Amino acid sequence: MSDATVFLTEEETLAAVGRLDRALLTRFLRIEVIRPADSGGRVVYRRVDIARLEFLCELCDDFDLNDDALGIVMGLVDQLHGTRSDLVALMRALGEEAEEVRARVTRRVGR
Repeated sequence: MSDATVFLTEEETLAAVGRLDRALLTRFLRIEVIRPADSGGRVVYRRVDIARLEFLCELCDDFDLNDDALGIVMGLVDQLHGTRSDLVALMRALGEEAEEVRARVTRRVGR
């Protein structure tokens, strides 16, 4: 079973994230910086949600960010992850091209 298919209940999630309490989880859900999955009508959390919750707790503890700032920061983090994913796909596609094409693109990029 991969990490992508492991689901945790709310109680398991609270136990997994040391700095997280029910009030903070409720806050994150209210401002929609965390969106748990639904599994048969039950709210469940994935491993990626656990990592996100740990990061959110760090932001709150270390920087005391308000709700608006948390939303902005997490929106930027999500954009960065999307851009990274796009770049990986582009590099994979470029790697499948002929050497001549790769060399030409490399020259144009300036590296």
